[in-house]
Amino acid sequence: MARLGNGWLGSSAITSSIANMELVPPSPSNWMNMKLGFYKFELRNLQACTVKINGGSPIYLDVEQGFISNSEDAMIYSFVIVEPNIQYQWLGAY
Repeated sequence: MARLGNGWLGSSAITSSIANMELVPPSPSNWMNMKLGFYKFELRNLQACTVKINGGSPIYLDVEQGFISNSEDAMIYSFVIVEPNIQYQWLGAY
């Protein structure tokens, strides 16, 4: 099986959300117009919240339900927690 990834990014600690803030960081400047995307992504939410994935419709996540995607799912280019003050932790493989 071919290797898919180049690295991991994620939270350094439990963080509190800012309303509608993008969790996927911008691509490094040396990527020449390539957008950062995660082929694996996990979110752990400590309170109930609503998320938007890749600009899609809002999705409700119950307390500590979390979200997990892997290489069989669509790449994650955008992940937004809609509400403020939601404690969360995330990690992604790119």
